[in-house]
Amino acid sequence: MGFTFFTNQAQKKDTIFIKFNDSFKGTKKESYQFSPNSSISFGYYIKQMEKETYGDTHFLFSHASRDEKTYKKFGGQHPAVLKKHKTFLKDKKVLDISFFRTTPYLEVCKTFEEEDSWEQDVVIFMMDVDEMKNDSIVLREVRFSRPVKE
Repeated sequence: MGFTFFTNQAQKKDTIFIKFNDSFKGTKKESYQFSPNSSISFGYYIKQMEKETYGDTHFLFSHASRDEKTYKKFGGQHPAVLKKHKTFLKDKKVLDISFFRTTPYLEVCKTFEEEDSWEQDVVIFMMDVDEMKNDSIVLREVRFSRPVKE
């Protein structure tokens, strides 16, 4: 099911891969569970690092998985989780902490959002270095949220 979703979405939208490591200053990861019947969900936070940073603001990439009952009642589907061999990324561009350290706020937003909108217009997969084992990687589909600059 996850692979079908990935291939269908990839045909419509660009796909961006991000390598996440919460050992860097300005990053953190939180895990949570919406209900006993839902999978573990994750929030990946990356500090907005532009020179004109206002306060403690982070870009949020969320992988929120609900239980089947919730999806049946309100619609939607589980975000994709793909397990791949590390060679899957060989010919793909992967963003990392240096992208967020060197890219201005508006450019980061434009990378993930439609022009003149806050709507996400790409498919984003997060790779957490904590989940990289041997030659395999786990790709979690995430949603992008930006901090609001005042």
